[in-house]
Amino acid sequence: MTSKSSDQTVLKRMLQATADCIPVERFGETRTAAENEHVNGCARCQTDIALWQEFNDAAPVPDEGAAVQWVVAELRRRRQAPLPARASGGMWRWLLPSTGRLVTAAAALAGVVTIGYVMRDGEPAVRELQNAPQVYRTAQVQVVAPVGDIAAPPRALEWVAVSGAVGYDVDVLEVDGTILWRGTSATSRIDLPSSVLAQLVPGKTVLWEVRARSASGATVANSGTQRFRVELKKLSTSFR
Repeated sequence: MTSKSSDQTVLKRMLQATADCIPVERFGETRTAAENEHVNGCARCQTDIALWQEFNDAAPVPDEGAAVQWVVAELRRRRQAPLPARASGGMWRWLLPSTGRLVTAAAALAGVVTIGYVMRDGEPAVRELQNAPQVYRTAQVQVVAPVGDIAAPPRALEWVAVSGAVGYDVDVLEVDGTILWRGTSATSRIDLPSSVLAQLVPGKTVLWEVRARSASGATVANSGTQRFRVELKKLSTSFR
């Protein structure tokens, strides 16, 4: 027997319906252990059951009704119609001569199944969450002063008011992150205490940050780290 004839014989045997094959009407029923063993070794049953499940597991979309009816009718026709004795028909003449065409047929079948899945399972709808906590996107607090080099120690820190904010938390820090002072304000300004002013010596860089709070206590805006420095006084020298 030639290799070509052997391939044809194997393919016929794989696709040939036998007395043990499960009828289409019983695809949705519970199978016995013997029937499951048959399905595990029968390519024809596996293919038919996979197609049946693909179109039967979920409710079809409005345009899918005719396709589902056609699939069921086609499965019944395939189960009832005997296979030709020789592979001389157009279908067998196309499938059997080469393994490449068999692979192409399998790919086409997979494509049909995929299209059915896309038609049936669209993008899931976004569900509205009930009683979900409100989430705020952190915005930027625009600072006014002090920023950069300044001529004298600042008496207060100022920024632009944030819409929806009910309070502000302020930190004044050393350049290494050590907290010099913390305060809160209900407005867009906070005065610095004398203990902080005493530490704002010329040439020293100081950091500060302000955070806006909502009524729930969540941070809704942040200035990020700002820095300022009191300039060193320049000494003027006159020469005669």
